[in-house]
Amino acid sequence: MNLSKWQVDDPGFATTLAKGLAVLRAFRTGKRRMSNAEIAAEIGVTRPTAARLTYTLVKLGYLKSEKSKYRLAWRVASLASPLLLNMHLLHVARPSMERLAQDVGGTVSIGVIDNLGFLYIETARANENIWHTPDLGTIGPLVSATIGQALCSLLDDDELADIEQRMMRRSPESWEQFGERFRLGVRSCRERGYSVLKGDWIPETHSVGVPLFRDRDGECFAINCRVPIFRLRGNQIEEEVAPRLKSLASSIRAQYLGSEAANTAR
Repeated sequence: MNLSKWQVDDPGFATTLAKGLAVLRAFRTGKRRMSNAEIAAEIGVTRPTAARLTYTLVKLGYLKSEKSKYRLAWRVASLASPLLLNMHLLHVARPSMERLAQDVGGTVSIGVIDNLGFLYIETARANENIWHTPDLGTIGPLVSATIGQALCSLLDDDELADIEQRMMRRSPESWEQFGERFRLGVRSCRERGYSVLKGDWIPETHSVGVPLFRDRDGECFAINCRVPIFRLRGNQIEEEVAPRLKSLASSIRAQYLGSEAANTAR
């Protein structure tokens, strides 16, 4: 775990808490069980520090200990449940997401902004295992993905300028590579309602991103569809997939606005 200078110098920043959360984030596909030594190497702390953190997380119920290795406990899911329970539209949207994913042979995901990245909170995929990693909970950089462009198109100009500046400072190399396409994609989402990338971030994959809405807390939601190039013909990604994704987004948006109006009337 590399703390940035402002975190190190901030007297209000709880470093121990940050390290504990880093332990939880270290577990992922391919690293479902880890020893203290592996956790220490993963998050950049000493083994004794990792041991204290895992001991505490086990006592709190967020980790399970098995033969000198640790794995996430189901209590971790309770941290997200209040957020997901309020997003009943994810369950409503899923059948239509699955239908589109099956029709085009790809993956359809809904995501939110997570600092300078995106986080998938719902995913539907074609039956075939196209990508080897699960998409639910996947994080990635805003700057290089269509869903990042779609999410940022929902920000006002001041918010967008701020996030661009932070992207430039955090990863100047990524901004140099993707920054111009990011701005073009944001503009496309605002003007046409979608953006397209053709193998720019994930090779051999075309993707479409469409903005959804901002909720009452100001959180941005967007949807994207990724399809392997070999399953597409000509300009199908723009001529067929993009309009269908826009239509799906309109339906989700209408349901969201309807539910918000109903909740307000209660």
